[in-house]
Amino acid sequence: MVISLLNHLNNPSMLEKNQTGIASEFYVAGELSRLGYNVTVTFGNTKAIDLLIQKDSGIYKVQVKGIQSRKSICWNIDKRKVTNDLYIVLVNLHVDEPSVKPEFFVLQGNEVKELFNDTNNEKRSWLDYNKIKRLDKYQDRWGVFGEPEVSDVNEEWH
Repeated sequence: MVISLLNHLNNPSMLEKNQTGIASEFYVAGELSRLGYNVTVTFGNTKAIDLLIQKDSGIYKVQVKGIQSRKSICWNIDKRKVTNDLYIVLVNLHVDEPSVKPEFFVLQGNEVKELFNDTNNEKRSWLDYNKIKRLDKYQDRWGVFGEPEVSDVNEEWH
């Protein structure tokens, strides 16, 4: 706790780990609500599903993973808990650049299994920010939940 406080005092733009997760979940919920989806935020400490999204006749289970900035390098996940019917939304909050809009990357469970790199620890796989950014097709891919009602998904950030 003391080290965490000292780190925050030395770099006030950085968030605690749990703040990163909570902020990411609410950003995703807000973005989806703005686009016309019905979103429910789930609560709990070790939950596998962060959001439930309802659109037309579909209900989608979503797990949100957040990083604070490009310097955070990668997202981590336990691929053993990823099912094909689970969606993962990766968020870069850009806390070190407050004027930059958070970035969202939407993946289906099978894509997570393909794109995330394994480590020696079977509970931990990772995906590099630069890799997903270069792939381009996953950014703001909200249409996997049914077409949004708002016509311009990439509206300018104010």
